[in-house]
Amino acid sequence: MAGFEAAVEAVLAGLADTTRSGRPVSGQLVFEALQTQHDYRGSYPALIRYLRRHRGEQPIRALRRVETPPGMQAQHDWFEERVEIGGAVIRVYGLLGTLSFSRASAVWLGRRMTQVAWQTGPAALFRAYGGVPRVVRVDNLKTAVGAGAGPTAVLTPAFVAFARSCGFVVDPCRVRTPRDKGKVERRVRVLHESLAPLFRRSWTELAPLQSALDERLQALHQRLRCPMTGTPIAEAWQRERPALLPLPMLGEPFDVITARRVQRDGLLSFEGRQYSVPFAWIGRDVEVIGTAHHVVVRGAGATLARHPRHTAQPLVLDPAHYEGPSTARVVAPVPLGRRGRPQVGLGVFADPRLPAPGQVARALDTYVALVDDARRAR
Repeated sequence: MAGFEAAVEAVLAGLADTTRSGRPVSGQLVFEALQTQHDYRGSYPALIRYLRRHRGEQPIRALRRVETPPGMQAQHDWFEERVEIGGAVIRVYGLLGTLSFSRASAVWLGRRMTQVAWQTGPAALFRAYGGVPRVVRVDNLKTAVGAGAGPTAVLTPAFVAFARSCGFVVDPCRVRTPRDKGKVERRVRVLHESLAPLFRRSWTELAPLQSALDERLQALHQRLRCPMTGTPIAEAWQRERPALLPLPMLGEPFDVITARRVQRDGLLSFEGRQYSVPFAWIGRDVEVIGTAHHVVVRGAGATLARHPRHTAQPLVLDPAHYEGPSTARVVAPVPLGRRGRPQVGLGVFADPRLPAPGQVARALDTYVALVDDARRAR
């Protein structure tokens, strides 16, 4: 700190008016001011040691321990993991929620942390809780908080509308104050040790991982104890559930809705990918909705197709969309033949002479029988 003593005093004097009386200026604020205003290139620990020597022993501020009654509050926190899904390692976002009274927890996974995820995630947690808490404490991420933080935060209109429709009050945390969400922060550390092995495994889809996490949390609820009741969390949760607000009748949150025409090959284009639709809708306009996890195709007031959204492959097909009888408008596609169906995975093992999965070798008699069938079919 040699040569920066005067700079430190100037920064302290300038910041003193911005803090509440009786509270010392944050060392992080001093460090940032020195870097930007005085070209300080020293380390943060060196600055802290200097401040401690010159300030002397600072009084300890007591922390207020707050416990809320059943059904009053939940604390939500986002986290991210890298998980192997379908052979590729991708970034997965998770929303962990904890009911403040019972300490019952739930988790929701998504591929993106967008505005629609900020609605889909809490809605999924509310269903897991069995109701809606009256207050939800959240981070100051821009999908929920448009400006400011803590008591002065300005929420985004979309999240305000979502909270109003569910009946809860949003309570944003203060900046750099993790103890504002102390219950869920501690739960993240505890649960991460238990859930981490699941994130290190390989999964075909996100849904099986979500199911495995739900099962692991239920097991933890039986083993861990609630500090407010002394009973297992599962029992405390059952006591808290009647105090929660009723679950609202919510539609599936979405962030994109558009109209598309189904092409002659039963496909429509959306977000740079092609998705199949039942062939009877060829040549007609349908409604395409983008939710957190799915592309939902609707027509005539009904759901026609539901595909995974944001997939790696640009072509997403459901073979069942090309089956069925003709309509007055559309003639059904040419049916797949005896050789075609096994090649696309339809009825591969319908013929008892064909080997079951897992067999490495086929008996010679199988090939002879198939060749004889082919000759007789000519």
